[in-house]
Order: sequence, then structure tokens, then C-alpha cells
Amino acid sequence: MEQSSFDRRKFLGGTAGAVGGAALLAACGSPASNTTPSASVSRPAVAAESGNLSILEWGGYEAAGTKAQTAGMTVAGADYTTKYGTSGLTYTYITNDDQGLQKATSSGPFDIMHPCHENIKDYVDRGLVQPWDPELLASFGDLNPYLVKQGQVDGKQYMIPWDWGYASLTYRTDHVDAADATGWDLLWNPKYKGKVSMWNGASSAFEVAALVLGYPDMDNLTADQISAAKAKLIEQKPNNKFYWDSEYSQMQPAVKSGTVWVAYSWQDTLVSMKSANVPVAFMNPTQGRLSWFCGFMLGAKTENYYHAHDYVESFINEAACVQMTNAYAYGTSNTKVTPDKVTDQALATSLGLGDPHALEGASVHLQSWQANKAAVELAWQEVKSA
Repeated sequence: MEQSSFDRRKFLGGTAGAVGGAALLAACGSPASNTTPSASVSRPAVAAESGNLSILEWGGYEAAGTKAQTAGMTVAGADYTTKYGTSGLTYTYITNDDQGLQKATSSGPFDIMHPCHENIKDYVDRGLVQPWDPELLASFGDLNPYLVKQGQVDGKQYMIPWDWGYASLTYRTDHVDAADATGWDLLWNPKYKGKVSMWNGASSAFEVAALVLGYPDMDNLTADQISAAKAKLIEQKPNNKFYWDSEYSQMQPAVKSGTVWVAYSWQDTLVSMKSANVPVAFMNPTQGRLSWFCGFMLGAKTENYYHAHDYVESFINEAACVQMTNAYAYGTSNTKVTPDKVTDQALATSLGLGDPHALEGASVHLQSWQANKAAVELAWQEVKSA
């Protein structure tokens, strides 16, 4: 989602390989009539397709049953691999969304891509994708209507939403005063100088600064607002122990050891720290959490149209989504994953897991496409070099 060398969405303990000889390149509502592609398009029947799917994916999200799937997913993708086998699946890996867009543009074509929603416009504008046919997805009617709508461009379903989560601050409750841990401004508190770590992500850093400055339209900052946010981030810079790039090799170990007490993070850090008996909390800031969702996009040049739909259906069905939420504490687009199906009820309550309206409230800011992204990226480089 950001300009980072490591992605926030790598699954806990996930490592990745490749299936079928692919090189390892790195480490839900009812269908509406205007979302269905034209019936006049002539395509080969599924039996005439090769079934060879080239997939642009994050490590850890591979289909169950493949040798590449080592992160613990045993349900998502299983219907597909049981039906078609695994030999036709190849994965090309990405570690952040900017890299994903670059690889989709230069290393494809891909049959299926798994970006996050703030980049949908870029994929469509570059002609990399085509709309899905919701009528070919048995579980499409179970998907969250809000996320489904967000995945549309000009009324066409370019993204099938799947996973969602939050960005906030994880903090050590044994070192940080609860009275100080109420908002994003904790990052600026001089009491914790040298014990703070922000992510090395331009968009996220400016979104946080915008919220602290009272700019709720955080992804549409004016030139003056970018300048003010840059100054605010330069003010914050001395508090940082480091700007982290790797969630699992930098940030989480630093929180676990006590080197860092406050860190920009996603909810899987809460799960990881609690499993290691590290006393932490995942803040619900007064200014609101950041949020994101990602999903599947269909390659414009795919020759495996029907196989691609079957593959995605094997990820968005209820059983696959229930397991993913319980294993990784991320939300899914399938509305049949209700709170009672989440094993950790306290976690479900605190994160809104199983709540179809979790990302719609005023206290949640969905990260979106930035028209002024180049200016934000330049300003972030100026913050880091200040």
C-alpha cells in the first residue's frame, strides 16, 4: 500500500516458494446488472482453457495444497486445487503495493493480481485488468456490499474484495502510560523519545500527520497541507528509534525486546505479541484508525477466464474466510463470517471482525487513491533527509 520495502500484509510465519517452476521474486452484496461483462464476448469453454494461471501475489496467500503454501492456509484455494490440481499455478511475489503495480506493468501479463483498493484506478487506467463476471462466483452474493461497491469502476466489478484490516499504534502497556495512549499524537510525545518507530511508508506517514493536524481528507491534501504535514513529520522525526521497513525482521522484534515501545503497525502485530506473552495494546486513536482492504483483479489478457473465476471463488467462500480470520485476525469480505464464528471473541469485538460495517464508521479512515501521490512521496524524502 505504501512506498516500503516490506509489506504489512505478509501472513504470520509466512514463507513463500514457487509452484510449477515460477521464480521466487520476493522473499462481499448481490451482483447488479451493470457489473456483468457483455454476453457478446466469445470465450473458449473452461475445458478448452489450459488452466495455467500466473498469479501476482503476496507470500502466504498461495492456494492450499500447493508446495508454496507454508503459512497455514488449508482451506482458501483448496476447492480449486482439488478440482484442477496444482501444477498449473505459478506465483510471482510482491512485498508492497508500489512494487505490485510495477510488476503488473512490466513483468506480466498475469491472470490474477491481488492489489489493495487504493490502486484500482492505476490498474484500470493502465489497461492491466478487465471486469469480473459476478454471476460466475457462487459466493459473490455473500460479499460485503460496501466493499463490493468500492471495487467497482464505472459500475463494473474490477476488484473482488477479500481481506481487510487496520493500521494503528501497537504500544507496550508495561512502559507507556495509558493516559498518553489515546491518539496518533503519542508518536510526538517527548516522554517516549527513542522508543518510537514509524513505518517507512510515505502515504501512511502523511495520512497520520494529516489526522493529527485535523485534515480528515487525508488522501487529498492541498499543497499547503502537504507542507504543514511535512513540517509535522520533521518535528516527530527525533522521537524515532528508526523508520521500519520490515514488519517481521525489524519492527516486531523491536517491540518484543522492548527496544521500541510504540510502533505503527497492523493488527497481526497484536496477535503476534500476545502469543509471545508481550504486554501490548492496539490503539483505537481519537482521530480514528487507518483501514485498508485488498482483493483480486482479473488480467486483461488472461486466456483462463473461467479458471480464474473458479480460483477466486475458492478464496471468497465462507469456509476459506472463516479460517483466514481466525488464523490471522484480518477481516474478510464474506458477510457469513459473523462475530460468533470468530474464536477469540474479545479480539472480534475490539477489531470489529465479522461486522460488515466495520470500515464505514467515522472512526475509521479507509486509505484511498492519491491524486497528489508524487508530491507526497517527494515530501517524505525531504522528511527523511531533514
